[in-house]
Amino acid sequence: MEEQKLNEIQLSQFAADKLKKQALEYKRLQESFSKRFSSNNNNQFYILSLNWLNQWKKYVSYDEIVANKAPCLYFGRITLDRINDDLQENVMKCFLYDPIKTHPWNTFMKQECQENVDYIVIDKDIWDFFTSYYSGISIIRPSNGNGKDKQVAVNLLRFKCVLIYPIIIKQISLDRMYKQTFESEVMQVDRNMKLKDYQELIQNTVHTFQGNFKRNNNVRIWRYVTDQKDPYKTLYNEIFKQVTQLDNKDDMCFDLIGELLTHQQYEYIEDIGIIDTNLIVFEFKDDYKPWCIRNQAIKVEGKCESCNGFRVLSFPCICRKVAYCSEQCKQNNYNYHSSRCDKHGSDDESIKSLIITSTSIKGIVGLSNLGNTCFMNSGTQCISNSYPLVEYFLKNLYFNEINMDNPLGTQGQLVKKVGSLIKKIWCGDKKIITPTNYKKAVGQFQPMFKGYHQHDSSELMTFVLDGIHEDLNRVKKKPYVETKDYDGRSDFIIAKESWLNHLARNQSIIVDLMHGQYKSTLKCPTCQEVSITFDPYLMVQLGIPSLKKRTISFKFYLDLFQYTSMTIPFDKNKNIPFKEYLKHLGDILKIDSQHLFGYIANKYTSYEFLDQNKSIIEIRKSSKKSNLCFRKLTQEEIQIKNKLPIQFSNKYYEYQSKKPFYQAGVFIIDGQMTLKQFHLFIFNNFKLFFSEYNQLNYQNQVLNQYYTLLYKTNQNYLNPCAFCNNKICNDCEVKFDDQKVEQIKNKVLKIDKNFNFEIVILWKQSPFKQVRLSDLFEHYVKQYKIEVQDTQLTNPISKSMNYNSSQGNVSLYDCLQYSQMPEQLNKENTWYCKVCKEHVQAFKSMQIYKAPQILIFILKRFKASNRLFKQKLETQVDFPINNLDMTDYLINSNIPSEFQNENENLNGEINKKKVIYDLYAVSNHFGGLGGGHYTAMAKNKFTNEWYNFDDSIVNQISEQNVVSKSAYVLCYQLRTDDSKNYQDKIMQRMKE
Repeated sequence: MEEQKLNEIQLSQFAADKLKKQALEYKRLQESFSKRFSSNNNNQFYILSLNWLNQWKKYVSYDEIVANKAPCLYFGRITLDRINDDLQENVMKCFLYDPIKTHPWNTFMKQECQENVDYIVIDKDIWDFFTSYYSGISIIRPSNGNGKDKQVAVNLLRFKCVLIYPIIIKQISLDRMYKQTFESEVMQVDRNMKLKDYQELIQNTVHTFQGNFKRNNNVRIWRYVTDQKDPYKTLYNEIFKQVTQLDNKDDMCFDLIGELLTHQQYEYIEDIGIIDTNLIVFEFKDDYKPWCIRNQAIKVEGKCESCNGFRVLSFPCICRKVAYCSEQCKQNNYNYHSSRCDKHGSDDESIKSLIITSTSIKGIVGLSNLGNTCFMNSGTQCISNSYPLVEYFLKNLYFNEINMDNPLGTQGQLVKKVGSLIKKIWCGDKKIITPTNYKKAVGQFQPMFKGYHQHDSSELMTFVLDGIHEDLNRVKKKPYVETKDYDGRSDFIIAKESWLNHLARNQSIIVDLMHGQYKSTLKCPTCQEVSITFDPYLMVQLGIPSLKKRTISFKFYLDLFQYTSMTIPFDKNKNIPFKEYLKHLGDILKIDSQHLFGYIANKYTSYEFLDQNKSIIEIRKSSKKSNLCFRKLTQEEIQIKNKLPIQFSNKYYEYQSKKPFYQAGVFIIDGQMTLKQFHLFIFNNFKLFFSEYNQLNYQNQVLNQYYTLLYKTNQNYLNPCAFCNNKICNDCEVKFDDQKVEQIKNKVLKIDKNFNFEIVILWKQSPFKQVRLSDLFEHYVKQYKIEVQDTQLTNPISKSMNYNSSQGNVSLYDCLQYSQMPEQLNKENTWYCKVCKEHVQAFKSMQIYKAPQILIFILKRFKASNRLFKQKLETQVDFPINNLDMTDYLINSNIPSEFQNENENLNGEINKKKVIYDLYAVSNHFGGLGGGHYTAMAKNKFTNEWYNFDDSIVNQISEQNVVSKSAYVLCYQLRTDDSKNYQDKIMQRMKE
């Protein structure tokens, strides 16, 4: 088969002569290669793939041509690969040698290739010969020696390496290295090259980089040795540990335990003895910054922080961030540097030694903005002023509770950074702290907070407090806990059981102080089945009742054609099922709610008959681009048990086409009605159109004379008609026979489950004399004086919240009441009802069963207005600073830790007591979404005064300025007569 295909390829005489010429030219060049190789003028050679050469020889029929024989079968009939494609290796290069485009070492060749097996060595003449006809990749290698002793260094020394200069170290310091390691990069070099020459080559290469690099003496080469499997990751981790504490203004320097490679010690590259476990570090020198690497073998040189002279810096500060050329310079710079000097350090022992003294600032400390970190500073200030938690950190109790085995924790890394920051805020003497290490830890363990984008202060608080909990979880091995069903048991029994299950897996200072318990109720809208669960919470999210005056508009039909357009007030804060809303609507319309039928009339699609259990808010939302309609049922329709709603529309013939009357609605019939009865039922609804109604025989004198009844068909033109099975059917006639309507509908739905059953009344002749068919309904309305009204009504049964609508404020109590109201789940978040055996849009309500000692509220100011955008609610929420009475909003008035002293007959549900909280911190959000700003307000434990924390700026404020429409997160503490004794009890238990 292959031979046949080759024979089919025709080769012209011109092409054949050209190939023969190539074969003879190569023979001539190869015969003189030995002489050219020995020439002293020739010291650079090329590598040629032997596989490609053999392929080429077949292509030009080399062996036959040079032997003066007839060409072989492959002569001019095969496709050649690119030259050296099989020899080149793509590797991650550390950088490219200068000149970038032509330096031979920038092209890597596969290792362990053998001469005369995988490749041959050729000179420039032969290479130029081949590349004049074919494309390829040049692999150039230099030669060593002269004459017959000349050797070509084909297999270069390949080594692992890393490039270091200040910008790279800054990226590591800011934790912006995506992979948290150096790339596995390599370089290659001729073993026989002198180290001095190699260093000069690197120095020339430095200038191919963008940056302010020094012109001369700009490169140092180091050898880093480790016994770890991944030297790249190991070196990165060593650098990260040191530079993570550096600020933006600090010199990007770190200590390296390694060997400085110099030509005084090693003459040739081969003398260095680079092995696979070595990592060669290239260090480039910035013209305006010191060397990055510090090492005992060299003196530290750089710019003195005081005199700005470039000298040997022998007088470092205790913080190791700056150094000076003399003791005098160090003293001169004290006042300037002291504001950012972290003399305490961040190691465990330094932090443990910090205590509150007479010089301590005691919490009235600003936090520097590191770049869009106002959200972090605001949330952190709220945490830092949660004094029961702060006291735990100040006593160093957290060091003894770090859980190193918790896979959900950070092995104590996060909680140590939090503890370090809190102790510096309360025990330190600085009025401003730059929380660099804290920011890096937060970003390291929650990538969402990595970088410098704006985020949410409540999300920051949630992550940090959850992180503290997991790092300090006293449960070392979490057991499997099985949740039991509700089964009609009392709330207290289920709540206590759920809390004990929670404690079986979660115990920490955060659980002790901040975890409360929700009662969550789900109710099936179909069968009214109820599911009750009790879940722990860290923060309580409160919805804000809407102050905007909203309305709901609809058409109210007294019969099939007479309607009134109505607009009534709508309370968006009450999300109730449609059947409940019908009771309110019935009171307004003075009609029994059982006699109302509702639907949404869509202009171009089928009507939606409203589900009695659907949320009225969802119905109002979905009807905005359509018409919400209600119809008063007739006495006959009320008596029907098996009510079957059928959509209908009126049309008329004009110029052999159907024109719509825009008179449509819904019939309510008995599903057991026959088609004959259905015809007469419709005729009865049109009796006012016929002056001699009682004398007319419907079948003989009306049907198909004045109008025809049709099924609306072919709603999907890809499918045949569900009634007659004809693909080109355009509405089927409704027969006048004894078939039952419901049977026909069910039959059609079996064929197409998405089919919408709709009747078309197609008028052919006007029953009114001297009235055109197109004016039929207009004449009807005028003759019988049918009124179409537009009315606005007030809603007498609308009971609003007790907010002050004139001022545009709501209270925190309104938010608590509003957040406990049932809300229907959306279609993407359904609940499986065990009784109905299907997923349903249940109504869910959340109530606070128990509240903790520290109670944190999040006001839900950010709300999705559609799928893409959110809007911010600017409603002012009036919240009490003192005396927040939660008694009526808690089911059980005891805190969760008191479950152990409660039983079914004696508990906080039965013996309810007053529960009072006091505000101690607020996180504020100003402005809109994306471009807003966060601040915090907090009451200091020692001064008992309120302070505003705006990043690094701290001001004392009046208590009356705390409540504002910018309040977002509210932090309260339970007021108890023996609160201090309670705290001491917790602290004592921690020590045990």
